[in-house]
This record gives sequence, structure tokens and C-alpha cells, in this order.
Amino acid sequence: MPQAKLIGNKIKEYFSEIGMSQTEVAAVLDVQQAAVSNQLNGRRFGKNNAAKWSKAFGFRANWLITGEGPMFDPDNPNAPREYNIEDHPELNHDDDIPVIPARLFRAPDIDIYEYVTNSQNVEKLPPVPHFQKHELFATCPGDAMAPRICRGYLLALRRMPEGAPIINGEIYIVNTKSLGMFLRRLVDNGSGLTLIAENQQDFPDFEIEYSDVINVFRVVGALIPNL
Repeated sequence: MPQAKLIGNKIKEYFSEIGMSQTEVAAVLDVQQAAVSNQLNGRRFGKNNAAKWSKAFGFRANWLITGEGPMFDPDNPNAPREYNIEDHPELNHDDDIPVIPARLFRAPDIDIYEYVTNSQNVEKLPPVPHFQKHELFATCPGDAMAPRICRGYLLALRRMPEGAPIINGEIYIVNTKSLGMFLRRLVDNGSGLTLIAENQQDFPDFEIEYSDVINVFRVVGALIPNL
């Protein structure tokens, strides 16, 4: 098989892994989708085109042209970061929500407060098959659930319908009228909700009344950025 075809196939596999379509690739590069298709189906990369793709996605320009050496430039901020699963024991938990490296999936960094106040404007995201059905990703705002979920993690959320039962001990985000927003494990105590942090040293348990709750989102997964 010609080298250019092999290079194109490897790029196809990478975009498939992160869930990025050729149309989306074309939008990033500001070119027609047909140009992307031609490139991935055997057209050789020239220096200018290789530089453009390298800047946008972190590929090494020389690899795009020759197929030699590493596929990605480790100094490029757009290149995916490798991770060692042994350094992240939270990836092995199967008794709680899945926590996986964000580099495996395209998920924009959406601010959680923006979502609650402007939910109709939130971009629809491709599904992450490791997670239960979710509607959006939002940034973890603090360290109340550390070390399981830390500040900056991207949380996959599902809005709970009004009146839906709380699963005691599961992780939710609660938006309140009087105190703002909290990421906690919830327990329905019959008269309201008890909010329980993983980081008990810095975040003691407390209770809120049902009437103080604006909305609730169940956390069904988390993506670790920059791994």
C-alpha cells in the first residue's frame, strides 16, 4: 500500500477513536470536506498542508509527509497526551462513575454555571459509550469530591426530571436558590437533601430543604483532561 494511503488510514483511525467526523475536521481546517476526504484517502501531504494539519491537531509535520517517526509532536499543545493507567488508580474503579482520559473523546470545556443559566445554548455532544446517557459536559468547579473527582475534570451530566427519585449515595450536582451550586453525594432524608463530600476534612456534610433546590444533575461519568 502506498505510504500516503497508510498515513491517511492512521489519521482516520485516530479521528474515529476521538469521535471526530471529516466534516468537523474540515471545519477546524477551514476547508471543504472533500479536501479532507482526499487527504485521508491517499493524497500526499505537501509542506504547507502538513504544517496546517500539524498546527490544528498536533501531528508531526514530517510524519505527515514521510510516515517516519512518531505520529504526534509532544511539544504541540494540540497533540494528545499519553497516560499510564498505573499512575491513575481511579481509572480502574468499577463501583462508581467511570473516569477516563479526556483525550479519548472530543468534549469542550463548558462552564457549569453557564449551562444552568443558559441551558438552551449548550452544544450537543457526541456520546461517550463508557457513560450512561448524558446531555452535556461541564467543568468540575472545586475539590469537594477529590481525590475521586478533582477541579477541572469534565463531568458528564444528566438532568433529573422534577420529582425524580434521588439514588442515595450517588454523585449529583445540585443548584440551590440560597447557596449556589454543589457537587456532592446526595442522600434524600425525607425533609430535604443531605450533601456529602468525599473531601470530608475541608467540606463537612450539610442539608438543604427541597424548596431550596432549583435543579439537579446526576454525574454519570468524568473525563480527566490533559492526560
